[in-house]
Amino acid sequence: MKLNRLAAARKQIEQMKKRGAKVKINSCGKVLIDGLPFSFSAVSIGDASNKGIVVSFSGEPVENGRLSFGSIELRYTQNGRARSTAKKLARIVKSDGKHIYQAKFTEVTLEDYQPTGRKADSDMFLSDISSAFSFRVTPSYKEEQQGEVMLTVYPIEDPLSGLAVEWKPCTSDKDWFEHNPDALKPVKKKRFFGR
Repeated sequence: MKLNRLAAARKQIEQMKKRGAKVKINSCGKVLIDGLPFSFSAVSIGDASNKGIVVSFSGEPVENGRLSFGSIELRYTQNGRARSTAKKLARIVKSDGKHIYQAKFTEVTLEDYQPTGRKADSDMFLSDISSAFSFRVTPSYKEEQQGEVMLTVYPIEDPLSGLAVEWKPCTSDKDWFEHNPDALKPVKKKRFFGR
């Protein structure tokens, strides 16, 4: 009886330590501009998973048909080799009736995230490279008025608690950065000091 309780306690502790498969959007372009490439990257910040990841774009411009996409390119490293693949961003209808653009990359593996301090610098560098996914897509947006789109990246294994989200403007203004010069200024992080 004591062995069963001990085994159950160990299993419960292991479950508590499990983070689940998670991703974080590591870098992301400022704005989706009609006809110009838009890039972003995601990294694994959770447990390893061999089920792949999904990228989707949603929001009013997608729903109204004002924003569309062709294919999305993914570059990543797997087993020490650089790889790239392209998938069509398919416009699908979700169960709630809303439209999204989505691409599934089932061939990629999310690496187990190792927090800083656990590995040597060279191992950390290799780990960072092997857990990074770089995406590139070219939007088509013909509307004069600026819109806003939600970019979502999530692991197939854990779509709800492992997802990462960014909201980005979309525009047909090819000179958007010229008309929005403050967008190029670096964002200063606020520091809060304890008493």
